[in-house]
Formats: sequence, C-alpha cells, structure tokens
Amino acid sequence: MSALYQRFLKVLEKWPADKSKAGRDLGEQIRKQVTKLTSLKGGATDQGLDLQIGALERLSNNVYLRKYPRTFDSTATGLTAAQCNQVLSSEFLQYLNEGSKK
Repeated sequence: MSALYQRFLKVLEKWPADKSKAGRDLGEQIRKQVTKLTSLKGGATDQGLDLQIGALERLSNNVYLRKYPRTFDSTATGLTAAQCNQVLSSEFLQYLNEGSKK
C-alpha cells in the first residue's frame, strides 16, 4: 500500500489545489478521494487503486494532450484559457450571485 500511496503523492505534487476555486477544484477533490481510499480497510483493493492511480498519472502527465493535440487555442465561447480560468473563479461567481440578488 505504501508504494501506491507514494504514487498518489507524486500525482498530487503535479496537481496543486487552486485556492480560487475552493470546494470546486479538481486537485482538492483528488485529495479528498485519496484520503477516503487510503482510510478504507478492505474496501479498496490494490488492483482498484492501481487503476485509479494509473488514470490520474496519465492525466497529470498530459498523455492525452500529447496524443490528441488541440488544433485551435480558442474555446467554444471564444475566450482564452486564462479568461476561462478567471470566469470560473469563486470571486467571479460570487460577483454574479450578488448582481442577481439586486
């Protein structure tokens, strides 16, 4: 189990939690899942954990980004990645909620 846990830790190092998306960040959700999986006694098999770690490793190592490169830098909305990140921040969502209450 410790080898699996070490693999999880390596994935988490590559996937830091984004504080601007508290409660909605993928890195944060992965950390919660790791805690849940490692605390189960007999619930999660080493084979099942190995499959999950493998999937996370492929995502964090950008295997699919290299295999299927994007041909365009724009999104369906026409925004850049930085603009999308800003729009999805918790501060912007709070701003929208305050505006809809008026």
